[in-house]
Amino acid sequence: MTLIDLGNAGAATEAAAAPVNLPRLRRLALAVLTAVGLAAMTASAPPAPPLVRPLWTTALQPSDAVAVDGRTVYLNRSSPSGPAEVVAYDLHTGRLRWSTPTGDAYDLRPVGGVVLATTGPLPPGSAAFSPGPRTIALDAATGTRLWQSAGASSPSSVGSGVLLAETGQSGAITGLRLVGLRDGHQVWRRSITPAEEWTTVTEGGRPTSVVTVTPTGDATVYGYDDGAVRHRSRIPWNGVYSATFFPVGDQLVVIRTASAQTAAAIYRAADLRRLWRSDELIGSVTGCGPLICTAGVRGVAGRDPATGRQIWRRDDMRFVWDLGADRLLLSAAANLASSTTVLVDAATGRTIGRPLGGQEAFVAGPSGSLILLRATGKPEDRTAVNRLDLADGRQTSLGTVDRLAEQACQGVPGYLLCPRGAALTVTAVG
Repeated sequence: MTLIDLGNAGAATEAAAAPVNLPRLRRLALAVLTAVGLAAMTASAPPAPPLVRPLWTTALQPSDAVAVDGRTVYLNRSSPSGPAEVVAYDLHTGRLRWSTPTGDAYDLRPVGGVVLATTGPLPPGSAAFSPGPRTIALDAATGTRLWQSAGASSPSSVGSGVLLAETGQSGAITGLRLVGLRDGHQVWRRSITPAEEWTTVTEGGRPTSVVTVTPTGDATVYGYDDGAVRHRSRIPWNGVYSATFFPVGDQLVVIRTASAQTAAAIYRAADLRRLWRSDELIGSVTGCGPLICTAGVRGVAGRDPATGRQIWRRDDMRFVWDLGADRLLLSAAANLASSTTVLVDAATGRTIGRPLGGQEAFVAGPSGSLILLRATGKPEDRTAVNRLDLADGRQTSLGTVDRLAEQACQGVPGYLLCPRGAALTVTAVG
């Protein structure tokens, strides 16, 4: 007979008779049920939408002009079967809002509930012949034509009115006219000595004066509100390959290029008194927040607008872009993809955050941010989209989309508009 050792039967009986801890069992059961419930909820909840996703596309030709505001995309579309027209699409859905015949427009600009379309000159013999460009004002909500007039508007000249520059047969600017933005009512008009260029000077966000310059350098300052002559002077202008000017605050920057050298002179816009000039070999001059920046082979320098005194210098950088909000991008090469690029404070030149590498382009993003675009290495048919926080330089990866024409993209908060082949693609970002 085989004996089976059952151990200490008494001890087993005592252990079985130990009291059960009911509160502890209840807590354990509750924890298990909670975990199971959370798992079930997670499994049944829909996944979060991707941060970068294509929304819609529409046909686009190389000659088409594109503009966008916070809710609408405007496109000047040529047609072989009829006159060119401006069409408006809902930014998020691509739904057609309206279309209005305008003729071929080379510039579209939405401002203050109005879309300003600048068209080319009408040929001789036509019913509305004009030797230069025309401006057509459309209601942004309905496409209704509000008014049209000879002359082209300047991007910096729109407030409650629109300043138009009329062009003569030779292509020179022969007249200036201020009209109401919505009604086209003429506030004033002035015939001027034929000018080669013109610009509007703003102070505190309000246009205050208009400056014109002739091919020989005769410059005139006009009051914006009344067109009255404020000052006349002559500035160095002719005898060079090219010359141009633009305002930075209440200063006027004049750029003259001769051979391989570019010179810059800064004037007070009110009376055209020269404040300073750059004596070094430069490639570009631009506004840099509160300063004026010169950039070239010797580096990028931030200068006092009134005196030219150097406030800061970056010898390791050659190119500069003013982002607004007192932030700049500096790069060692014009090709961002092959260069080190840094975000800096405009007032000090100090680097903010880590250097950026491999970016091909950048566009506007939500307030206080910039959208960075770059081609991915693998696969090569994708574009990576990152968001750069302008406050601290922190980058956030948002995802990738099918390869975009990065250099030609436009950005508004929450959206990218990029040509791809014969189409315009609208992509949601963030």
